[in-house]
Amino acid sequence: MLLDVSTAFTRPGERIPFRHEVTIPPQAIFGETIAFPEPAVFEGTLMLEDHSLLLEGRFQAEARGSCAYCLAPASYQVDVPFDEVFLHVDKLSQTVPDHTGEEEQMTFQGKEVDLSQLALTLAVLDLPMRLVCADCSEEQAQESPDNTHACQKETPQVHPFSALQQLLTKDQEV
Repeated sequence: MLLDVSTAFTRPGERIPFRHEVTIPPQAIFGETIAFPEPAVFEGTLMLEDHSLLLEGRFQAEARGSCAYCLAPASYQVDVPFDEVFLHVDKLSQTVPDHTGEEEQMTFQGKEVDLSQLALTLAVLDLPMRLVCADCSEEQAQESPDNTHACQKETPQVHPFSALQQLLTKDQEV
């Protein structure tokens, strides 16, 4: 579904409140499928200035997947601010006004804007590296910092410059 911005064309330079819902399809991220069961919501203001449409506000969505520790269902609330600029493309010439240095500028035609790509980008970039259910996050909070996992005990401590130190040692022996 596209966001109707026709009121911004009739009132340029004026901030107009909006609310828009976007459906995000399930995404495969790091081998896990993350679902967005409810529509994501954009809430904020829009304003048309010259050939630019300015959108700012908050983006909210719920992401669901499996817990990284116990595989139980886990969810995460995406709640991020956004401030984006879309350039209006002229239908007749299919050209964007010259804005040098802006390689990946978002554009729109007519009086509607597709926010699906922006929604996907905001949602995925805000996700944690792994989803954790409520039970496992409580267990992690109760663990003391002295506790180490088995995988940490097996690996020797590696310093960031140990490879450089080995090269220096080898050069001195030659």
